[in-house]
Amino acid sequence: MSVLSKLFTPAGKKFFELFEQVAQNLDTMTGYFQQHLAAEDRKTRKALLDKIEALEHKNDEVTHKLFVELGRNFITPFDREDIHFISSSLDDIADYIWATSKQAYYFDITIQNGVSAQITGRLTEYIALLKKIINSLDNRKGLQSQIEILERMRAVVGTSDVFITKAITEIFEEPAGTVEMIKLSDHYNMLLKLNNKCGDVINVLEAMIIKYA
Repeated sequence: MSVLSKLFTPAGKKFFELFEQVAQNLDTMTGYFQQHLAAEDRKTRKALLDKIEALEHKNDEVTHKLFVELGRNFITPFDREDIHFISSSLDDIADYIWATSKQAYYFDITIQNGVSAQITGRLTEYIALLKKIINSLDNRKGLQSQIEILERMRAVVGTSDVFITKAITEIFEEPAGTVEMIKLSDHYNMLLKLNNKCGDVINVLEAMIIKYA
């Protein structure tokens, strides 16, 4: 069976529906993360943190469904290992959005921290582009536009990497209490890990798109 034929089997459509659910979850989580940082009181922040956690659990469930579909269906729209890689990579982003949000809450880091504000803004841009890619995975005629979107995503991740690395360096150049320095260093390193997971997804998607062109 050709790749094109596989896309339009009931199983093929199910995989794309689940991928789109994951992308939407990530979009909503990122929006809550921004609101969480911008909130002025801890009660509101905790409520938003709970919403992020619920979505992280929901994303785990969708990822599990993807793995179940892999085991259940002999015919899949992409190679099994590719579906496994992209599912796991997307789930990693959800995990790190949740972990970073939780850390920001307990460290009392808010939108007043310019680094967090910049990175969440870029994360929002990245996720919007990611949704476009995920929603067009079944379009074999849109290869060039998909590659262009991936390049824009890579630019966002690259800019964020430089920004976070610079911020980590500057922590130790300005006078601050030891506890505050540790908090900021840990938080920026968590943002860096989240950004790296975003970069991993780009690499997996690029390999898939080129492979099945």
